[in-house]
Amino acid sequence: MARKTWRSDDVNFLLMPEEVAAGITTVGEWLDAKQMSRSVMKQLFQEKLVLLNGKKTNPKVAVALSDELRLQMPKEKLDYEPIEVALTILYEDEDLLILDKPVGITVNSKGQVSLANGVAQYFKANGIKRKVRFLNRLDRDTSGCIIVAKSGLAQSFYQKQIEEQRFEKWYTTTVQGRLEGVNIVELPMGRSEDGIHYEVREDGKMTRTAYNALGLYIDEGATLRRVNSEELAQLSAADADKLVTKVDVRLYTGKTHQIRVAMAYLGHPLVGDALYGCERPGRTYQLRAKRVVFTSLRTGQMVTVEAD
Repeated sequence: MARKTWRSDDVNFLLMPEEVAAGITTVGEWLDAKQMSRSVMKQLFQEKLVLLNGKKTNPKVAVALSDELRLQMPKEKLDYEPIEVALTILYEDEDLLILDKPVGITVNSKGQVSLANGVAQYFKANGIKRKVRFLNRLDRDTSGCIIVAKSGLAQSFYQKQIEEQRFEKWYTTTVQGRLEGVNIVELPMGRSEDGIHYEVREDGKMTRTAYNALGLYIDEGATLRRVNSEELAQLSAADADKLVTKVDVRLYTGKTHQIRVAMAYLGHPLVGDALYGCERPGRTYQLRAKRVVFTSLRTGQMVTVEAD
């Protein structure tokens, strides 16, 4: 049921002159223009959590300049056991919590302490009465930006940006061999017959991956040594076999192991990725979700969040 009191996670909009000029005349049209999910809004209307100028409303009600629309978020029960886990917060607002996930922890695996348990504890400690909703997934050995939506409304809003490839997800990694230039690769991917690997296959889901080669290095085990153009021309055969390339990668789609499969298919698997053909004894691949860019639900402004 609607609350008369204001709460910090309420979503508030004022009808602006440019929106009136664009032809917005009803609550429903206003919500569509704000790209609010119709299925989520249906639930909020049913629970009387949509207020126009402080009174419950419905999609067909007429609106006028300077009207205020308030969307109230329903309370929910935590869906993971709250367990203390060290969290590094990169960004937080009323709708999103973006963390720097460390290597070695899963996002939400059952039967073990995962990042979801830590988020549940954070929600409990801060009075956030919500389910834990991850907008992206990172493998155990992948670190960096992991995104948590604080409500079903936020989840649907940002999921639409992801599906429309407007929510930018950037990674950095090191791949085997000499890779140069900038490229966008579109490949159909699906699970392999062994049930463990993913692979490029005709019946797979189409994926889109972009990469930008940043520089060549010689893999010396514990360290990488940068190679300039002069050195490159004089490399011994032994050193040439040790060449690796640092790359930035943007995921437009979100298939499991997408970066690992795409780079292996191109002949440049991630260094240390034993599953896809580049084993390094005692080492695993290094893949870091280093940056996300999105449009804010509340302000409409672009937001960039980076993991150092």
